[in-house]
Amino acid sequence: MALVIEHVMKNVAVMGGAFDPVHKDHVSVARHCLRRGLCDEVWFIPSPDRWDKTLCASPEDRFAMLELVTGDDPRLVLSDEEIRQGDFRGTYVFLQGLQAKFPDVNFRLLVGADSYQGIPHWRDPLNFYGTNYNGHLLLRDFELIVFSRRGYPKPDLVVHEANGYAPLYWLGPENGFDGIYSSTAIRKALLCSNDKPEGLEQCVYDYIREHDLYRV
Repeated sequence: MALVIEHVMKNVAVMGGAFDPVHKDHVSVARHCLRRGLCDEVWFIPSPDRWDKTLCASPEDRFAMLELVTGDDPRLVLSDEEIRQGDFRGTYVFLQGLQAKFPDVNFRLLVGADSYQGIPHWRDPLNFYGTNYNGHLLLRDFELIVFSRRGYPKPDLVVHEANGYAPLYWLGPENGFDGIYSSTAIRKALLCSNDKPEGLEQCVYDYIREHDLYRV
């Protein structure tokens, strides 16, 4: 009898975003995903300058701060795939490109419960015409890992499945994760005080001070 070797695809959680700056919850949720077996690796993929929001730190500085907090675990992978594009093309288009480049990887998008609510209204900025949304295609074609954010509800898994979307995995307080930090609040804290905000790792805070970031 011939030996049949089953090919098992690697599951990769994609955590994209501005990381302006990266904070403790970003790393904590990645480690929780790995611990629960929701993925084999987490890829941190900082965005380039974006059309939909004003970023304070440069792509180079945001990448450098991520390097400081992801370097001790080979399962936490830092990628400049999106920065090298030179422009922000939207999450769905970017994930399609990743899938084409790495066909043996099953990509799962890792997002907060706040972002999940808005996905149906995400757009492709290179083909931006009024209501030209493509978020529903992302939900259909890519699995999600959604983590809790205070003030936002857990996704309705029954409705999600009934809409014909790809599987969704939930990571909340009952699983040991409760997101409490935000980059926006940390930037405001840095403007108001020279003290290190609670949500920042010391190495990231030192980098911010050394490079005089988040000052008016």
